Amino acid sequence: MAAICQSGIKWGDDWLVRYSARPNDPDIRALARVLTHRCACPDAPYRHALGLEPEEIEAVTTRFFPAAEDAGWPISGCWRRHSAETSRSGVACHDQRPDPGYGRFSRSLLEQEEQDLCRLFLNHASGGGIWPVIFARLIARACMEPEHLWMSLGLEGRDQLSGILERHFAPLAARNDRDMRWKKFFYKLLCDEEKVWTCTASSCEICPHHPECYGPEL
Repeated sequence: MAAICQSGIKWGDDWLVRYSARPNDPDIRALARVLTHRCACPDAPYRHALGLEPEEIEAVTTRFFPAAEDAGWPISGCWRRHSAETSRSGVACHDQRPDPGYGRFSRSLLEQEEQDLCRLFLNHASGGGIWPVIFARLIARACMEPEHLWMSLGLEGRDQLSGILERHFAPLAARNDRDMRWKKFFYKLLCDEEKVWTCTASSCEICPHHPECYGPEL
């Protein structure tokens, strides 16, 4: 299934993986989709849409897509302009647009929520390595968007997101044994930690908002 970003461009071909030495690696394929899809975020420059600094974007691209630079794709910025040229969509890159205060979210709120979510993810990381760190940052930033989490990330569907969580945050994924929607589940855990509950229902089963937290993410 091709993901459709907020600007209407389709990023479903996983074209970036052709520049990887391991194109069949599920993490490489997921990362490629996130890197391209988040170029289309209308609220902030690429580095803010991803939740990574320019030097971090460069390091990730160089490590996992080493042939991209030789092919003429920038390793420290977004690919939106180049993708637009390829698809003839006429969409320009806004990587250098002034920071608008992280779009529709205040800087302080965004930073605090991201820190809390990153901490939650990394406290449940399955071992070491760079993948949990990368995905913790990317997922935490995408949680700030209103769409289903897998859509904000540009993934193929909920199953691809679940695969990332099961590989790199297995203890966290295992706690979602009732198949709650991932973003709702993450925030529920944060509320439980702080003992601050916005839901007044005594249980999920009788809550009038139950369909918003459970069910297919289509």
